[in-house]
Amino acid sequence: MELDLLNKVDGWLKEHRQEIIDDLIGLVRIPSVSLPEKAVPPYGQACRDALAYMFGLAERHGYAFRNFDHYVGAVDFTKGVESVGIWAHLDVVPVPDPSEWDYPPFEGTLVEDRFLIGRGVQDNKMAAIGVFHVMNCLRDLGVPLRRAYSLYMGTSEETGMEDVQYFTSRYPAPDLSIVPDTGFPVCCAQRGCMGMSVAIPFAHEVKFHHSNNPSVTPSEITAVLHDGRTLKSKGDSAHIYKAENVSNAVLNMLKLLAEEYPSEGSSLAALSALVTSWHGESLGIAYADDISGALQMAATEMEWLDGKLTIRLYIILPVSAVAEDILFRARQRAAVGGAEVYIHRLRPSCSFPTDHPVVEVLTRTYNEIMHVESRPFVMSGGNYAAYLPNAFGYGPGMPGKVFPPHIFRPGRGDYHQCDECEDIEHLLNFMRVYALSIVELDAVDQIKRE
Repeated sequence: MELDLLNKVDGWLKEHRQEIIDDLIGLVRIPSVSLPEKAVPPYGQACRDALAYMFGLAERHGYAFRNFDHYVGAVDFTKGVESVGIWAHLDVVPVPDPSEWDYPPFEGTLVEDRFLIGRGVQDNKMAAIGVFHVMNCLRDLGVPLRRAYSLYMGTSEETGMEDVQYFTSRYPAPDLSIVPDTGFPVCCAQRGCMGMSVAIPFAHEVKFHHSNNPSVTPSEITAVLHDGRTLKSKGDSAHIYKAENVSNAVLNMLKLLAEEYPSEGSSLAALSALVTSWHGESLGIAYADDISGALQMAATEMEWLDGKLTIRLYIILPVSAVAEDILFRARQRAAVGGAEVYIHRLRPSCSFPTDHPVVEVLTRTYNEIMHVESRPFVMSGGNYAAYLPNAFGYGPGMPGKVFPPHIFRPGRGDYHQCDECEDIEHLLNFMRVYALSIVELDAVDQIKRE
């Protein structure tokens, strides 16, 4: 690692700090929730606006850009025979109730000149702006790069990654793809993600309103009964891989429904028993491997439709798990109580060899800059690497992230939470790591998997 270059990068970041913040605020102010829309396909005007915003930055700084049917956009920074794509996403998870936020979700509020608050600021707009300005930095410093580097930006990562699947089915993927929607150093494997529905007959019409998105246990569920009366259940808001032993609003709602409809009590209790355990034992799908640990499961949504009450489970699969086997076992267990089971969403697992020279170089670069001895890891969440060839995750998660209690109430500030925040110092640290990493990556002779 070249210390002189690191010092120059640090100086550039200090000089351009306000510009980086301003550009990030501008992007955060676009409420780019991905919603399938016929009038403005594929995912609505706001997602188009977010792409247009990034294309505007590209034009201002003299870069070429490409629009892949509004599913994905790309900014091209350099030219070369081999291509490297760095993938961010511009869509964000919804804000069901803005009044739950202490700060406006789509304004980009900077607190103490350090904590930038707004939906999507951390997940994943900071990566798009950060990488964009990293490439500006390297250009301004006169650093030569021999490969073609591009920033790719998707518009439906939070809703099933149809954007990248559309892209790869119609356009050539980069020779190497890096996804900064994870932690450092290198994410060498991703666990799969499954959405599983468990349904029972239930004659009473109910409409449910949830406070969170499907990957997070809801803090509140409101059930509107057929006569207009409402039931409310409370719970703890937690991402699926942090949902062990939390109070679950879905399970709490099942108890309220059993009290409201005593004749359905036994079937509701049986349904609750199926979807209770965090590792899937209750549904007969417990599974673990040495690479990625145990399966994780939580009930995050419920729906009544056509005489059936359905609980939707968000499941994190170990890398070696086979979805068809999990479904078969779940159906066997559920059938005993008269419940039906089906898969409504599936993201495959993926892996990248840890002894690949690219992994070794990036891991070493990160460790030298951060003065740590971290190793490649397996991720419980998912990102675009699951659908791209020759791809893996790299950053920006790193130690040191804090949510000061005088600014954030408990359970707030992180991605997908209320008052989502990005620490500007954390962002700048991510950028310095990426700047040096791109330089070191460019020196690697072999970037494709053999």
